[in-house]
Amino acid sequence: MTFLLFYYCFYYHRPLEFSEADYPRVEYQRRQHFWDPIRLALFTLAIVAIIGIAIGIVTHFVVEDDKSFYYLASFKITNIKYKENYGMKSSREFIERSHQIERMMSRIFRRSGGSRFIKSHVIKLSPDEHGVKILMVLMFRYPSTDSAEQIKKKIERILYQSLKTKQLPLTINKPSFTLTSIDSKKMRNLLNSRCGIRMTSSNMPLPASSSTERIVQGRETALEGEWPWQVSLQLIGAGHQCGASLISNTWLLTAAHCFRRNKDPSQWIATFGTTITPPAVQRSLGKIIVHENYHRETNENDIALAQLTTRVEFSNIVQRVCLPDSSIKLPPKTSVFVTGFGSIVDDGPTQNKLRQARVETISTDVCNRKDVYDGLITSGMLCAGFMEGKVDACKVSPKSRSKLDLKRKFPLAISKFGIYFP
Repeated sequence: MTFLLFYYCFYYHRPLEFSEADYPRVEYQRRQHFWDPIRLALFTLAIVAIIGIAIGIVTHFVVEDDKSFYYLASFKITNIKYKENYGMKSSREFIERSHQIERMMSRIFRRSGGSRFIKSHVIKLSPDEHGVKILMVLMFRYPSTDSAEQIKKKIERILYQSLKTKQLPLTINKPSFTLTSIDSKKMRNLLNSRCGIRMTSSNMPLPASSSTERIVQGRETALEGEWPWQVSLQLIGAGHQCGASLISNTWLLTAAHCFRRNKDPSQWIATFGTTITPPAVQRSLGKIIVHENYHRETNENDIALAQLTTRVEFSNIVQRVCLPDSSIKLPPKTSVFVTGFGSIVDDGPTQNKLRQARVETISTDVCNRKDVYDGLITSGMLCAGFMEGKVDACKVSPKSRSKLDLKRKFPLAISKFGIYFP
């Protein structure tokens, strides 16, 4: 820093005397003090805000510099027996048992104050002479200064303490428990073997969605990877026509009515991601298969398959959906989601950003009442929405509106394969 030194010279001399007539007295207006109470308070608040922001930035980049840690856990459960359908990852038995194990793991680690558990996913259920062998991925967030080995010891300690209480719904054989640290690539490869996994681009699981808005005025998808199986089917030169679901790395499931005008696969493309433009991934179609018993007049068997010319690689933003069992029966008021790029007003333009809406299933008996759909709902359909309307996912022009879509106040009639479970 540069300092300027000012030197003052003081001269001593005899003071001069002047009369008041020569130099009249001048009255100066008193200057108002700048630091009145209001300005002082505002200045103090501004300083506090600046300090708070600075502390927040430091905390974010220094103190809260957390890192994701992934572990492959293997153990045996001895109080259940293996079922043949456990080998089918899309079966009800596998899904229900997996969710039970995942909920148990969540309770174990969340009850511990020292655990920073995020989520778990069961990868495989296999037979064992003493019960069922479990292979699952565990995810945690800890400071980046911690080592994977240190965290592994914390996890094992928490688990072993829980096993001592013997208050778990499933009995874990303690000697069979092994824990192996894995990297994010290995974790992603393991999860790719399971359908229906929703992850963010940073390998973090998504929170449960709770939107109750309609896609007409519904909320935008917040994160890439929220619905990784969502596909936009587009006619070349005409843009988005229909939504579809990715069911394998080469096949899409959609509605048969999407191909009423054009069944030529060379005229169609499929895009993935939460925006149509730009797409995260784009593929051409090589084959279109419409259900052989599709009836345009009644909307029965409104299902079609579309094959991609080139397979897609599974990732956080592209993943296959779980198909339900053919015998699935959903009780009324089951919470499900509809997703798509449809308009946000009646007969409005397609939306570039993916939207979602939560709806509830309605019994076929109610939907087939004379004052609702008057018997038009068949065994291959279900109703979802609310009897008072307000939520649906339709994009229908007045000229093509069928009897099923005639009154907006009614719930949405939809193919059984057109909904997603939260």
